[in-house]
Amino acid sequence: MNISQMGFQSLHVGGALRKNEEIRASSKTCEASDDALHQEYIKQMECKSEWVRHMRLKNDMISEKDGIEVRPIPGCDGVDYLTDGALTEGMSYVFGPVLKLLKSKGYVEGVNLDAAPYDWRLPPIVLQKRDSYFTETMEKITHLYRQSNNSPVIILCHSMGCKAGHYLFNFVRYHLGEVDGQNWLDKYIHSYVPVGAPHIGAPKSVRVVMDGETMGLDAFLDHDEGLMLGRSLGE
Repeated sequence: MNISQMGFQSLHVGGALRKNEEIRASSKTCEASDDALHQEYIKQMECKSEWVRHMRLKNDMISEKDGIEVRPIPGCDGVDYLTDGALTEGMSYVFGPVLKLLKSKGYVEGVNLDAAPYDWRLPPIVLQKRDSYFTETMEKITHLYRQSNNSPVIILCHSMGCKAGHYLFNFVRYHLGEVDGQNWLDKYIHSYVPVGAPHIGAPKSVRVVMDGETMGLDAFLDHDEGLMLGRSLGE
């Protein structure tokens, strides 16, 4: 996510573009406003609208719109920071600090450290059908196991990723059969570490479809856009 290209800073409440639009709206004439800033505001709004359009799903809540294909960035690069940069990394970290700590303790990416980002817009069953997500995650786990001297893997999950991890374990039992699936889990999984897991439910999901959710991008998305986005996502 390139926040600068998306106009995040300039569209921020109090930013130059928004302030210019406020002057333009409150003036009887447009002379008090800067026309160049106004044109840039229109450009940024169009960019934002395109981002929302690309992220929204069709009315079936599982299919992308025609001509659009959005996929997660694979591996650790997909879970470290939302945006690169000396200043923006600190404001958009996800697993970045955790990865940095693990690497300082001797973990090596691709050997005994990896990540399995997923398309959080889709229901788990569609993740498997469209992306083979859970079978590919199983393959990734067996690879880590073999690359680290047959050491079982620790599964560290965050937020809704904890439910994806939970779904993975049930998928293994279904995919391989109850007995073989449990044997696979016992062999390849050392432990499951959920962080901030919504194990008793996620009330925010109700707010998403009732009132909209800006996902922390309050300065970028308004509630109407958050509502349109939320109502297009799979359950």
